[in-house]
Amino acid sequence: MELHQLRCFVMVAEELHFGRAAKRLFMTQPPLSRQIQMLERSLGVTLLERSNRNVQLTVAGQHFLRDARHVLAYTEQAATAARRLARGEAGQLLLGFTAVSGYNLIPGLLGHAAHLLPDVGFELHEMVSGAQTEALAASMIDVGFVRR
Repeated sequence: MELHQLRCFVMVAEELHFGRAAKRLFMTQPPLSRQIQMLERSLGVTLLERSNRNVQLTVAGQHFLRDARHVLAYTEQAATAARRLARGEAGQLLLGFTAVSGYNLIPGLLGHAAHLLPDVGFELHEMVSGAQTEALAASMIDVGFVRR
């Protein structure tokens, strides 16, 4: 079973018409029919009752449609989460700071950052400037606020 087959099935189930579903999927009807047949064969279940005039979901098809929609939605959520992590919009940011910057700079900065990046967690490490430089070089922190 492949995600493409699930997308094809969901589209046919929504349209109850192979031609319209194929058009929405930007493909022709024969490959769409093959995808549905391959899906049904892999499951060992008939999902759609076909006649010359209409297409209907079987009972198994109705239940499978609900689950297929969940799988596709979850897959899209996982892909979105991965892209957001790659762009730095989610995840964990390790911050080094000196005691002085901790009182003056960090509270306002974190409040602003938390508003802009709600899915980023901040882990704070108080350390002297020299230790921050070493921690940055060793990738133990992502950002350092040092005193000059």
